Amino acid sequence: MQTLVVYDISDDNVRNRLAEFLKDFGLERIQKSAFLGNLSPQERKDLLVLLPKFIKDREDRIDVFVICERDLKLHKTIKF
Repeated sequence: MQTLVVYDISDDNVRNRLAEFLKDFGLERIQKSAFLGNLSPQERKDLLVLLPKFIKDREDRIDVFVICERDLKLHKTIKF
């Protein structure tokens, strides 16, 4: 299933490391702080175990969404 990871991380270095980690994990950047990719249930479970190490501040947040193919087909991109 498609997995969407969005985050709000206050520290620039941590945010950059998280972005590189998500790319290395096989996710594709779709926004500055959003990555999307097809992960197996085990890969998603592994990801959820590793993500907390990037939370360094009370204001930091990482959200992980699982999106089925049917719902993903409803996705629309609006650009200039």
